[in-house]
Amino acid sequence: MDKNRYSAFRGTVLDEMLTSCGFEEIIITGVMTNCCCETTARDVFMRDYRVFFVSDATATVNEDLHLSTLKNLAFAFAHVLDTESLCRWVDENF
Repeated sequence: MDKNRYSAFRGTVLDEMLTSCGFEEIIITGVMTNCCCETTARDVFMRDYRVFFVSDATATVNEDLHLSTLKNLAFAFAHVLDTESLCRWVDENF
């Protein structure tokens, strides 16, 4: 799937694909924590998915931007956790 906007949902069929498969949780990893990853997290939250944002599996150009995004998302949009915590949660819940 090609992505042409900051959000992976904007102008793509991703939401339809996930909905048709019955997914309710989304795990976000990637580059540009404060841009594409954050925009996708906010967008997917507004679509009523449960969002897991993996703090040590995202990165950006400097630590201040990375940490600011993690704080913003943890406040209202996503469950922010590291890879080890996410794996433990998946093991316990699936």
